Formats: sequence, C-alpha cells, structure tokens
Amino acid sequence: MHDLIVIGEDLSSYVAAAMAQRYGVNTALIAGNDYCGSCRIGGFTFNLDPLPATGFGVNQTCLALLAELDIPVLERNCLLLNPAFQVILPRHRIDIFNEIEPLVAELVREFPEDENEIYNIYSAVYKYTPLFEHWFRSHPFVQPSSFKDAYHYLKLLPYYFKQKLITGKLKKFLARNTSLHRVFEAQLAMLSCLENQLNAFSSFYLFAAPLRGVYYFQGGIQVFYKAILKSFLNTGGTYLTDSDIKNINNDRIAKVEVLREDGTLAAMPAKNLIISNKSEAFNLVFKGEKKFISISDWLRPAKIKYLPFTIHLGIPEKCLPEKMSRHVAVICNENKNIHDNNMIILAASMPEDEALAPKDKIALTATVFLPADTESWSEESLQATALSIQDNLEFFLPFLKENIEMLDIEKSIALSRKQKEVVSPKYQLKSSFITGFSAANNKTRYKNVYLSGASLFGDNGFEGEIISGMNAASCVIGKAK
Repeated sequence: MHDLIVIGEDLSSYVAAAMAQRYGVNTALIAGNDYCGSCRIGGFTFNLDPLPATGFGVNQTCLALLAELDIPVLERNCLLLNPAFQVILPRHRIDIFNEIEPLVAELVREFPEDENEIYNIYSAVYKYTPLFEHWFRSHPFVQPSSFKDAYHYLKLLPYYFKQKLITGKLKKFLARNTSLHRVFEAQLAMLSCLENQLNAFSSFYLFAAPLRGVYYFQGGIQVFYKAILKSFLNTGGTYLTDSDIKNINNDRIAKVEVLREDGTLAAMPAKNLIISNKSEAFNLVFKGEKKFISISDWLRPAKIKYLPFTIHLGIPEKCLPEKMSRHVAVICNENKNIHDNNMIILAASMPEDEALAPKDKIALTATVFLPADTESWSEESLQATALSIQDNLEFFLPFLKENIEMLDIEKSIALSRKQKEVVSPKYQLKSSFITGFSAANNKTRYKNVYLSGASLFGDNGFEGEIISGMNAASCVIGKAK
C-alpha cells in the first residue's frame, strides 16, 4: 500500500508527487498520459501550456521548488525574456518590458493622452507589489489560517482599501479608453487563470509579473516537467501512464481501480489521495457531491467559464516579424470581450531552439479561449474556429497562410480536448469577502483527500499551480511526521 496516490496530468500533480516522495511519503503518480508538458506533431514539438512561465527569478517560487527537490538550477535552459510579451491591437503594439521605466514609457508612447493615469497606475503597482510578495512567501496557503495569520493580515488591510479605491478609479478610466482597457485585460489574461482578475486584491501583483521576470525554456517547458519527474523517480516514486481510472472508493483507505494498457484491472490502495481538480477522475472521488468538497468551495465555487483551444503550426522563421516576442496577445476587436475568441495568444519557439523545431523553422501555437459549452466545442464549431484564427491573424502575420508547412487541425482539436486536464481554463471565482484573496483550501470534507490545481491559487498565476501542488503535499507530509 502507498502512503499517497496523486492523480492528475497538470504541473501541480507532478509537484505534489515529487514533494511528497522527497520527504519520505511513499507516492504513486497516476498521470494518465505521458505528455510531460509537450506534444509532437509532424516533426515539431509544442508546449501544451501556451501561457508565460514566471517564478524562476532569485527568491521566487520555482527556484525555491527546484532547491527543495535538490534539482540543479536549469540556468542553461531558462532564459529571461525582454520584452516579457507583447500586446497587439489593430491600432497599437505594446512591448511589455521587464523594467518599469521602459514599460511605462512604452504605454505612454502608444497612449500619450493618458500619461498621468498610466504613471499613477504603475506607481501603485510598484508601491504595493512588495507587500504581496512578502505575504505570499510568508503565507504559502495565502488565506489566513490562524489567529497569528489574521493579526499579520490586519497590517495589509489599509493597503487593501487603498487599492480598492485605486482600482475603482482605474475601471472608470479604462471604461473611457477601450484600447488601453484591452491592454490591461490582456496582461491579466496572460498571467492569471481567473476570468476577471482586475477586481482581485492581487491584480497589481500580477501587473508586476513581467517586472519579476517571464522566462523561456530552451527545449520547452517540458524541461521543467521532466526535471521534476526525474526527481520523483530517483527518490523511489511510482509513475503510471496510459492507464484509465475506473473507480475510486474512500473509506479511511483510498482505493483506486486502474485499467492498465494491457487490459488488466489493478486495485491500488493508499492512505491519502491528492487529486487535481482538472482531472477527469475528479468526480469519481466525490460521486457527484462536488458542492460539498469544502466550506470554501461551497461559499465561493470555482466555475469554469472559458477553455483554451489551440492550433499548432510549423512555419518558416521568415514568416515572423523580426522583433516579435516569444509570447504575443493579439486582440482582434478592441470593443469585444477578449476571452470570447477575440484574443489570440501566440507562443513561438526561438529560432535557435532546434529541440522544438528543425533549423530555420518555428513551432507556433495560436490559442483562443472559448465558452465552456457543448456548442462551442463541437467538431464543426472547432473547425470553424481554427479557420477564423488564421483569418484573424492576417493583419499581424500577412504571409502566414501561404507559408504554413505543418497544420493538422484534427490533431489540434483532439489535443485541445485532451489538454483540458493540463492547461488552466479561465475560472469565474469570487475573491474572499473578508480578505480579498481568491485562494481556496486544499482540504476537502474527507480527512485523507486533498486538492491541487491552478484554480486554488488564481491570485498567483503560473506560480499558483506550483504552490497548490506544494501545499497539497505539505498537508500529507505534515500528517506523516
């Protein structure tokens, strides 16, 4: 019998399994498919997650995780991007630099009539971000969990109310300038898994994410996944892929029934269970009683509002503008909701990165967020969406269509449907009325079942998924001591 079974294919599941195993908890990770952060189509390798990676700077989440797992720093593979990403509108192009002065100057250059408001916004971002950074480092579960935490949180309250006032003014100002509004929305959409992060206490923290650093992995983000998996295996962890979970029973001991690739059914018992809330097996644990998972889920349920749909292209390097960033948010219509098939997130491999694409070629993904309903995800609708993505990119990449060397729409559709277990959707989630944070608890109504997944820590963007895995593992490690 294992001490712990972790179920999920997302980054939080890999982190939870590796952390628990590192601290002596006998762990099995059931990942379903061995994607490990990437896929390969027609000679090109693509990241499954098209969004920017953060947290690899000094004293930041990802480097702290690597140190805790005793993984050598991936300096050769991990490159700081400047600009961190770009936002392109029909009449504007903004480079989101990783230093505040050139970033503000860039926004003022594009929107000179709004100079004072832009300076005021980023002055507040620069002022308040260190407070949130300190809080997130000191309180890994984000929400206050003790009287001592609550006492320390009281020191944040004055800044919380000040930010609410500033955010209220910001929303009124942005309502008068739809173009700049889309720029700020695009930044949050690139860095958060929440639908409307502007209202959250941590919105300024996310606006400062480019200043903390956005990174590119040579060889893809799978390099990070594989380093975590290697640590897990080297410390004795059990890794299962190509297996379907048929049933989960939980009566003090969790029993997971797994259908292996050879057709045999295996029963795996464990003292504890961690499951990603993105896993297809999620409902097997709670048997349709999702609303009773935890008190925080009952008070503030996380509803999936939009899901990512991605097409995968192999193109010649010459198709891309010389100064195009690794990540680009292309806004097609300044007057339309960016999530409803209106914002295309481009993620391109670097020309010299031959681990992802052949020489002089580029692996390019184009991702939109579609409503999480049956009609939007029908085969016919997705085929039409794939074509509309290409059409909408015409003004930004006018020579793209005739130079595409690899595009398999059917494979992209199949992969997008499957990647729901890996890539974070956009959640509709209210912030806590008391604290203003959107973070939720890893614990459930079962004493031996814990949750992981990006929605638990939407305040922290990419790093939130890692934190959720670390915290879920900590719950089990604490019981084992």
